[in-house]
Amino acid sequence: MNTDRYEQTQRMMATAVRRLNMLEYVMLGMAAALALLGGALAAWGLQAAAGFPFRPSWFVCSLLFFIIPGGIVLGRERWARARTNESSESSQPSETNDV
Repeated sequence: MNTDRYEQTQRMMATAVRRLNMLEYVMLGMAAALALLGGALAAWGLQAAAGFPFRPSWFVCSLLFFIIPGGIVLGRERWARARTNESSESSQPSETNDV
């Protein structure tokens, strides 16, 4: 009886993980599409205002619109993880040989 519940819970967790993975890919695809659209609009503006060629400007702007926000999010995650590790280390009692 317990093994049935365990197997059912394991299947449900596997399904949830697959769905979350799919959601991550959908969100990543939407971010890439928005970066391409934003890059196209910025390149169009650069072409109209300063005469820059469209395709190289679109490529560079799209990369910047995708990489810069991604770098910011990655930096925040690393900072939060480091902060969490610091707080968990400081909450543990230190081993001293005080008598």
